[in-house]
Amino acid sequence: MRHSHKPNVITVKSTFYLLLLMILATPAAFAQEGEVLPKLSPLTRRYLQEARERPARQEQPGSASYIYKIGAGNALYVSALIKVGPSVDEDRLQALGVRVGTKAGAIWTVQVPARNVEPFTRVAGIDYIQLDEPLVPALDSVRKTTRVDSVHAGHGLPMPYTGANVVMGVVDAGFDYGHPTLFDTTGTQFRVKRVWEQKNSAGSPPAGYAYGTEMTDPAVMWVKGTDNGETHGTHVAGICGGSGFGSINDNRYRGIAYESDLVFVGITPDKSQWVNTGAADMIDGINYVFRYAESIGRPAVVNLSWGSPLGPRDGSGLFSQALDNLVGPGKIFVCSAGNNGDNKIHVRKIFTGADTLVQSFLNIASTPVGRRTWVDMWGDAGEMFCAKVSLYHDTAAIASTGFICLDDGVHNMYLIGSSGDTCFIDITTSASEFNGRPRIFMEFDSRISDSICIAVKGDRGTVDMWSTFVHNTTGYYSSFNSYGRPWAVDGNSDISISDIASTRSAITVGAYASKIGWTSLAGNPYTYVTYVGRGRLVPFSSHGPTVDGRVKPDITGPGLTVASAISSYDTSFSADGSDAMFVVSSYHDPIGGRDYPYGVLSGTSMSSPAVAGIVALMLQVKPDLAPREVMDIMTETAIHDNYTGQAVPGGTSTWGNGKVNGYGAVKRAVQLSSGVDGPAAGAVDYAIYPNPGTGLFSITRVSPDAENLRVELSDMLGNSILADTWSVTVGYNNRQYDLRRFGSGVYILKVSSRRGYSAMKIVVE
Repeated sequence: MRHSHKPNVITVKSTFYLLLLMILATPAAFAQEGEVLPKLSPLTRRYLQEARERPARQEQPGSASYIYKIGAGNALYVSALIKVGPSVDEDRLQALGVRVGTKAGAIWTVQVPARNVEPFTRVAGIDYIQLDEPLVPALDSVRKTTRVDSVHAGHGLPMPYTGANVVMGVVDAGFDYGHPTLFDTTGTQFRVKRVWEQKNSAGSPPAGYAYGTEMTDPAVMWVKGTDNGETHGTHVAGICGGSGFGSINDNRYRGIAYESDLVFVGITPDKSQWVNTGAADMIDGINYVFRYAESIGRPAVVNLSWGSPLGPRDGSGLFSQALDNLVGPGKIFVCSAGNNGDNKIHVRKIFTGADTLVQSFLNIASTPVGRRTWVDMWGDAGEMFCAKVSLYHDTAAIASTGFICLDDGVHNMYLIGSSGDTCFIDITTSASEFNGRPRIFMEFDSRISDSICIAVKGDRGTVDMWSTFVHNTTGYYSSFNSYGRPWAVDGNSDISISDIASTRSAITVGAYASKIGWTSLAGNPYTYVTYVGRGRLVPFSSHGPTVDGRVKPDITGPGLTVASAISSYDTSFSADGSDAMFVVSSYHDPIGGRDYPYGVLSGTSMSSPAVAGIVALMLQVKPDLAPREVMDIMTETAIHDNYTGQAVPGGTSTWGNGKVNGYGAVKRAVQLSSGVDGPAAGAVDYAIYPNPGTGLFSITRVSPDAENLRVELSDMLGNSILADTWSVTVGYNNRQYDLRRFGSGVYILKVSSRRGYSAMKIVVE
């Protein structure tokens, strides 16, 4: 238990407690001969320490810094990502009641009984344990500025593309299952195929998982109504895949892939429960969508408009490693870059023999639980650095922790301010994390009015540090400031993308302002004209690059005042609610009598699903597109204007590779699907729809001249089963084939002209 009346020096625990911390910091001490036990993340070590201080943590949730789940018999579980080695013993995990979820290569998601966290950290064969760290959400003219309106109209394309036969996964929270935008354009066919509420223990979990409730019956979804009464997930889903039914003219606020199949993963519970969520939940949710899509033979794109405030931001985090192992051809992941482009949350220092110190003041933001923040520092592999915290009253330093170096320890410290109040500081150090890089993690709980200064010293190498805090899925961002001292530095917004956004295989999306004003349902006009000009990068859009120097974000999409569906369960958007000004339209259901709003929101949370919807259109054309191909196509076709500047090889740390061009991307996918690798190629440019399908297919071609084409169908062994001559005219041509008599399977369709041929797979379900 902490006390506020202590001298203004650091506290020292009892000898017994110091020995305990040394043991926890060096778990190899528990190993049997020849065994090496797991390294532990800072929050994992903090959890163990707090569990020792408060054993009740094993039966009821403690700090909101950890991610809990309720299992059978109301047993408490903690989520985690682990990195396993070849000698991991699953029998030992099972004996501890540990439930394994997704296996993404060497990265696994697990649910650990709270009472067994400590023995779990002693299981040999696990390289690293990272108890889940809280994550945060990172939202008319979108279709026009991205040129998707031309895709929907089919201008210059073989056919209109709408996302049909593609699975659109949304991993989020705040879904309104009855919203009319989740139906088709006639408002009659419900398009949500699966829902997994991860924190709802009332029903049965999906196959392969031991937690949450899966819903596959629309009637059950409608009775349930919502996962948690908020609106983020509804708005995101409406952007990437909403039909817009019930909005102005039933199409004003239509989404991008409005005929895609929708799968929702609800990652937080009702507001009355613990509301944090973490990386293990996300990985399980992404894998759930991909597995469902694979089971029905369709491609999938998953959108995640959430960010991770902790981690190395170099693509080596456990989430990033797992995600890289899950994606592939027909399995694409899109995420938001983050909303810290105008926050000074970052400091970087490159040490030299003549420049060994960096200092900055930490301006801690207020949160619902006081002035709290984390500072996460990462150095270069094999290099040493140390850090200290000092309190300044006016210009004088009045208390200091002294420098703490990489001793693999947990240091519980406090400093007394000039008014007698206390600043509590917990410092966890690691000489080598899962990626070989050193790390110092600080947690602050400040009750003082004095200035807080962080100093970091090293002889060589680079140290990056970031400050943020998460409480109940809301991020609170502190800043670094020099306060005018010539020996201190200001923070910056460089590398302000989240750790998730640094993932190599992720399509990471920044935000620009496609629209800066709106008129509310009440008829009142609003504008952001003093904040940003139309077409410009929105100031909040997080900057790259990654710590290892890669360009992120990859692309930008519309992210300011984006109109989409609003959850009818979120009372803040009611007529007298705090967010009523953002509602722009409402649909009254004549049968159920419920009002369903549409409204504008802003953030990279909104630009990400716009790009995810475009990916779905691309997958409709070419279902086997891989992440690298999607990135290359978007880079090749991106829009550049006076605001983005000319295309820069490799892109920039703000715009990425420019503004997303839905029309250009889909048109390029059509070329690739037909085997056309460039203007001089002799391949025949055609498209098949739908593919996969039930056996009734259409072949479309925009032909430059009139000619006879040869159409041949063969099975996978090369046996010819159909041959036909197709006479095409200049312009658009369409021909239908009924393949149902050949039965389900995979076939090769070859279309030949006098200049060449193209062949592609066709799937009959």
